[in-house]
Amino acid sequence: MSETTQVGPGAPAEPASSTPRSRRRTGSPAVPAQATHRDAPPPEPEAPEAAATAEVDEHAVPQLAAGVSLCGRYEGAGYTDPRFLIARADGQMVLVSELLYEVTTHIDGRRDLREIAARVSAAAGREISPLGIGYLVAEKLHALGVAALDEPVANAPRADPLLALALRGVLLPAKVVRPLAAVLAPLFQPILVVAVLAGMLVADVVLVASGALDPAFHSAVGDPVQVLALIVLLISSTLFHETGHAAACHYGGGKPGAIGVGILLIFPAFYTNVTDAYRLNRAGRLRTDLGGLYFNAIYILAVAALFWATHFPPLAVFIVLSHMQMLQQLLPLIRMDGYYILGDLVGVPNLFGLVRPMVRKALGKQQPGESAGEALRPRVRLLVTCWVAVVVPVLFLAVVLLFVRVPRYLGTALERGQDYWLSGAAGFANGHVLAGVLAVLSMFVLLLPWIGGIAFVIRTGRKIGAWYRKKHPRYVPRHRAPATRNRLGLRIS
Repeated sequence: MSETTQVGPGAPAEPASSTPRSRRRTGSPAVPAQATHRDAPPPEPEAPEAAATAEVDEHAVPQLAAGVSLCGRYEGAGYTDPRFLIARADGQMVLVSELLYEVTTHIDGRRDLREIAARVSAAAGREISPLGIGYLVAEKLHALGVAALDEPVANAPRADPLLALALRGVLLPAKVVRPLAAVLAPLFQPILVVAVLAGMLVADVVLVASGALDPAFHSAVGDPVQVLALIVLLISSTLFHETGHAAACHYGGGKPGAIGVGILLIFPAFYTNVTDAYRLNRAGRLRTDLGGLYFNAIYILAVAALFWATHFPPLAVFIVLSHMQMLQQLLPLIRMDGYYILGDLVGVPNLFGLVRPMVRKALGKQQPGESAGEALRPRVRLLVTCWVAVVVPVLFLAVVLLFVRVPRYLGTALERGQDYWLSGAAGFANGHVLAGVLAVLSMFVLLLPWIGGIAFVIRTGRKIGAWYRKKHPRYVPRHRAPATRNRLGLRIS
């Protein structure tokens, strides 16, 4: 899949949302951090000095956080005003307004607020005081982990979405993925893309017309050797899918990150960190989103040729299952390929970041200063609103049904687990090693959703606890409150 991040946006009056962009694939993409830093787009900045309340030293020199780099304009944005990208050292991308980007551009560790204000005012075509620049740095850029005025950036905000990949682990580090992506990138030459897609279509038609699918399914089911072969094919094609995202990112000029595995909701999933794809134009981002599906097509074409050469039944079964995986990837309900495709089509990098404010607005509980898509273009806002109207009830019902049916699922899992245990023990005892291995793998697959479910419940509990603590801060008795002292060290409270 592609947490991803993963990107994100961020800016003046809107909280930034960060999420590493990635893609997961175990039938879908895995988002670890496509995982990417996504900040909510900021509204048109008003005179910052109006919000500044504290006195600022005009000669103060702001500093960029270590590792911050300016990435330029976010191409194809669905906002009424331009958005710009800033990359942090931790790999997170921040989407900011033009004014914040202009301010960041002139922070070099030597210029003071007065000099920066003069330069920004000249670029913006309106007067912005040093006080206003100080406010933007101290209250906006500092909160995004980009720059600081009088204190270093300590804990920069990171994305921690509820529907994100959990229990992530790296399979291939970036130093391995990037050379591999460079080798595979030429497969995205347009003429090769057309040839592969046409070849897959022909192979599908021939396979269906041959009548070989039904016998293949009957032969493969129940045969340990063939089932194991099918599992190997599915896992290897999923990894190849992830290299497709990395290769597409490289082809467009980006730098892909690591390929890993985790659990999305309750299902295992692979992912590729392609956060750097946010630097690309819309076509480059869409190519990165679709690169995994394109590599699925390449894999299917190769397996189809192998099937006609060997007539090995699992190969035909795999082709059918692989097509089902590709369709699943296109669903934009959770952070799989379809989610990132939709986001890049409308130019909104963090669709889930708009769910809460839009729901609050629909319920008449929108908070002051909270943007519920007002910064989006009218057509984009309509599309995003329709998406929210579908996603929220679907995911809510899915979670409710899951919890309602947990007791039944648990009973079935315990029963099946016992069967697999006995089958595996009998297989190894009788010298049927493949049957034993298949039973062990089946037990492992049976266990994964429960591990994912526990991780999801823990993550949900932590978020509910954090929300409750924020809404109901603990009362600290006055006699326990820390003493407040004046500049002379005398206690005044």
